[in-house]
Amino acid sequence: MKNFITMIKKRRWHYAYLFISPPLILFGIFRILPSIQTLVLSFYKVNLVAGKYKLVGLKNFLMLLEETDFLRAIANTFIYTVYIVVFSVFLGMVLASMFSSKMKLGSLFKAIYFVPFITSTVAAAVVWSYIYDPMFGLFNMILKLLGMPTRSWIASSKDALMSVIIFSIWKYLGYNIVIFVAGLQNIPDTFYEAATIDGAGPLVKFFRITVPLLAPTIIFAVIYNTILSLKVFDQVFVLTAGGPAKASTVVVLEIYEMAFLHYRFGYSASMAFVLFLMVMIITFVQFKISRRWEVTY
Repeated sequence: MKNFITMIKKRRWHYAYLFISPPLILFGIFRILPSIQTLVLSFYKVNLVAGKYKLVGLKNFLMLLEETDFLRAIANTFIYTVYIVVFSVFLGMVLASMFSSKMKLGSLFKAIYFVPFITSTVAAAVVWSYIYDPMFGLFNMILKLLGMPTRSWIASSKDALMSVIIFSIWKYLGYNIVIFVAGLQNIPDTFYEAATIDGAGPLVKFFRITVPLLAPTIIFAVIYNTILSLKVFDQVFVLTAGGPAKASTVVVLEIYEMAFLHYRFGYSASMAFVLFLMVMIITFVQFKISRRWEVTY
């Protein structure tokens, strides 16, 4: 009997591996294998036209330390990430709390905020490039009506990166709202009812009940937005192309330019591997820290 049960269990394992093998194979072909190839290429000087590969060891990585454009791209990427994580996550949590209450037309507002997230980034960025137009853009027209000085937005080295950040907050906000609405639905109403009996106001309920009990959702939102921000490319490419004067360049844009404009594939591969390490390390640190804030209810 024991042998029969063991055989059945083994067969179930075989079925499980059979069903998960297609996605695992595809993941290996299109994710794992290219990552390994990128790591290998980062140690070579590559000339794809001539089909030549020259081993240079760590030279590509050492050159990165002297490349001012790449170092500036890393700085811009971190600045972009901090703004997106702080503002997009916080605004998403606040708006989700408002929509989860008995607010009129709450479902309509949730749909309106979510539409930008499912809209093509390129298409939305093209529209925003007209909104940012220094002469006839909507933002400058509003500033003129308010009697305030106009700004150059994406045409200014001072405002270009912030312009991309504003667009990205608008783009990602809807997703964060949906995530936080789902998290709020898991919080029992008894906590809020008890707080109401004790005379707690909306702000006290938000900071003493909502925020602590949303810790798992906040952790997920922070990690997701961090990874998404470190890999930003589309909106920067369309809105500013990294300019003016590299003021809004980011890491992925530098990788693209080195690989497909300057044909320095080995050098761009070393950049890609550095970005991979950045994402892995930051995500690992966030995950370790977040375990202290896990709650159950």
